[in-house]
Amino acid sequence: MNRKLNKEYSEIAIDEGLLPIKVTPFYKTKIKAESSVLGELGPLWRVAFPSVDRISLRSPNEVEDFVGDRSNTFGQTGTIMKYANRVLFMATSRCFGHCQYCFRTSTLAGRAAAGGSQMETENLNHLLGFLRANASVTEVILSGGDPLTIPGPRLRSIVEGISSVSTVRSIRIHTRAIVYEPRAFTTEKIDLLAKHNVRVVFHIAHPYELCEVVAGKISELREKNIRLYNQFPLLRNINDHPLVLYRLLEILDEVGVRNLSIFIPDPIFFSAAFRVRLSRVWQIADQLSLISPSWINSTRFVFDSSRGKVRREYYIGRDPETDIAIFMRGNDQIRFPDFPEHLDLPGSLANMLWKEER
Repeated sequence: MNRKLNKEYSEIAIDEGLLPIKVTPFYKTKIKAESSVLGELGPLWRVAFPSVDRISLRSPNEVEDFVGDRSNTFGQTGTIMKYANRVLFMATSRCFGHCQYCFRTSTLAGRAAAGGSQMETENLNHLLGFLRANASVTEVILSGGDPLTIPGPRLRSIVEGISSVSTVRSIRIHTRAIVYEPRAFTTEKIDLLAKHNVRVVFHIAHPYELCEVVAGKISELREKNIRLYNQFPLLRNINDHPLVLYRLLEILDEVGVRNLSIFIPDPIFFSAAFRVRLSRVWQIADQLSLISPSWINSTRFVFDSSRGKVRREYYIGRDPETDIAIFMRGNDQIRFPDFPEHLDLPGSLANMLWKEER
């Protein structure tokens, strides 16, 4: 790996509040196989390690927190509420690996510095009290960080605590553990998820993240009748081509995972290396719809905001001076800083699907 570039990034990460480089041995094995063919240019390498453009490329109107995690959080409790009937609980700030494209970088870095088991216990108590006092909340999403990093007994107390609230009908867990550390899905945790009918939402972003080991663990989860879903961001130089998306969605369908959404990356600090201009997003979506069957092209292309998920059909116009796209979600106007056209250089299909192209 490029030690000089990694060192430069690490220094910037300290100054800018970015997450440090963190890669599991399991994922690093995939990167090594990729790098033996492509060098340090492949899609999985870009997921885990900084590139030159990750550090140097910037676009106008970047912000720290576009989706409103901070503004919709109840103090330091880790409970985020943007919908009337649903809460997001940041159960931990820990991850198995740090994705370079992470949209919660600043939030997680801050929580990691102020974290600890005592705070996690206090946060859980706050969540349970909030749920008991707000019967309109019927769904809890466990996120973070990655909830699968939580030890079995602790995760059990969280899931059982939420399940004890009679008005909560659904629990979701969002995780990248399936591709970073499949062994994190232990028998104990799988049984816990099955017992409480927890939905599991993966964040698998590239077809080469799905190997035999990952598929085997997915099969174990399916044997317990756990409902499995996926959602992931559209990332320049990683998966920004309809054929890459087709391949990923095809494999997900083959292993029994339903994809929900493809996310347009947030316009946050140091995200320009991954962003795609909206007009090209729509082109990719249209081409994917043209070449694929309905069980693949039924997935949604959306971006998140402080007002919730925003779809293409909400678009109403653009401010030509600032290049800000304007959407209406219900009665809420949402302004989305678009990615400059001259910076949106599409990724190489030969690199992104290097196994098929060789």
